[in-house]
Amino acid sequence: MKYELPSSHGLPHEIVSNPELVPRTAEGDPSLTDVQFAALEAGVARGASLLVVAPTSTGKTLIGIWALASWLKSDPRHHAVYLVTHRALAAQKFEELDALLRPSCFQGDGSCIVLADGDSIRDGNGNTPIEPLNVPVLVATYEKYLAMLAGSGIREDMSHCAVVCDEIQIIGDQHRGKQIEVLMTILRMARWGQVVGLSAVLEASDAEALSSWLDVRLIRSTQREKHLRYECRRPDRVQLFETTRDNGDITEEARGRERSIDTIGIVRELLAEGDCLPVVVFCMTKNKVFELAQEFAESKGVTVGPRVSIHEELADATTSALELTSYLQHRFAYHSADLLQAERALVEKSIKAGDVDVVFSTSTLAAGVNFPFRTAVFDSWKRYNQRTQIHEPIPASDFQNMAGRVGRMGFEGDYGRVLFTAENGFRERAANVYLSPDLVSQLELRLRPEAFTHLALQLASSGICKTKAEVESFLTGTLSAERERARNRAGLAHWQQAVSSSIDELKAWGFLL
Repeated sequence: MKYELPSSHGLPHEIVSNPELVPRTAEGDPSLTDVQFAALEAGVARGASLLVVAPTSTGKTLIGIWALASWLKSDPRHHAVYLVTHRALAAQKFEELDALLRPSCFQGDGSCIVLADGDSIRDGNGNTPIEPLNVPVLVATYEKYLAMLAGSGIREDMSHCAVVCDEIQIIGDQHRGKQIEVLMTILRMARWGQVVGLSAVLEASDAEALSSWLDVRLIRSTQREKHLRYECRRPDRVQLFETTRDNGDITEEARGRERSIDTIGIVRELLAEGDCLPVVVFCMTKNKVFELAQEFAESKGVTVGPRVSIHEELADATTSALELTSYLQHRFAYHSADLLQAERALVEKSIKAGDVDVVFSTSTLAAGVNFPFRTAVFDSWKRYNQRTQIHEPIPASDFQNMAGRVGRMGFEGDYGRVLFTAENGFRERAANVYLSPDLVSQLELRLRPEAFTHLALQLASSGICKTKAEVESFLTGTLSAERERARNRAGLAHWQQAVSSSIDELKAWGFLL
């Protein structure tokens, strides 16, 4: 920790004097994590573009807010975009920025900050803005922002715009990475004014490659401000690891009967202990979320009937509204993307208020959302792969991102606790990688020649590219192309050939003139 600001920090007075934006000690001195101090030294509040890679709970979000607020204050023509991965995170970030920036940057004007996610586009006053891309601050999911840009026409110059990219490792996601890389390439070609990428789970070489492609300075730290205790329970033994250990050793001990290997049994065990609440239980499917929540309700004797009066904050008497109303009275809930916005908001509000001891969730609560969880329990660490039709271990980076929801700065407890189970046997050795939190999955990029036909059509139809040369220039300017150049001595000749073939196909089919 550092208890001062760098001499040339660049933060406006309104930011420095706000204890919510610059944390203070009891004596009134600034209290910054090492990575926050390094980011200020590197000029994040003076318009410098950075990629910040540091463990969870090191204050990366505040670095992004410093960049955004300082950028807005430096020039009245400036505007900013805060990109996030999930709707739940977008809603929370919107509320957070609205509360922090409306009084200090916008003189109380709620129309200056807008939320754009899969549900709606609205400003801080609850109205729908006419030109959401031109407001001072736009909080959006990556895909929503890409759709907005494509719908309004790609801008050739974004030098007045600052972009904060939270959870930027999403660029390597198996299902979403292709679209994220397209968006990042568009922004890179449009010459942003400032960009700040944030991630907790980028491997060192990937962080170097991404910062080089973005042409930004890399700030990387492995120093944790709060530590984690990992516990992998097997039928006959328990494996333990703590991030406080410098040697990285994993210890083992016998599993007593008091240590359950059943998810609901683990939750009941944690409730009995009492000092590790609240607990988030991560499930790999939405169906499993509902199934476990109902099983837990039955174990507590909680019944849901048609005569339940739904919570006053819920307007529609859906099945989930009836269940959540009953469950919250007994201090537990569930959370998934299937919930209505009002239902998700009620659960999130209850968690923040300390009114929930247990929440069953998909990864919707794993993407940077800041809640006071002290323990994370994994019901499973395998997902079904539709292509291979088998259950496969989730990437280590996904696991660690979910584990990082516990032991957060600003909340009680000196450490966070992570529990998961594994059977004995060769296949379950895959679980061992999760006991090494500093080992994360390598970034796998998703733009490949076999996808060029679809991409070429997307680029042409959205107006991003108007000629074959522009399509070729765009695709060969991506991060995937940069990596291909680095590992292929022949360069990108095969990519250029694939682009030509793809465009010829689209012309033959009548999609392009």
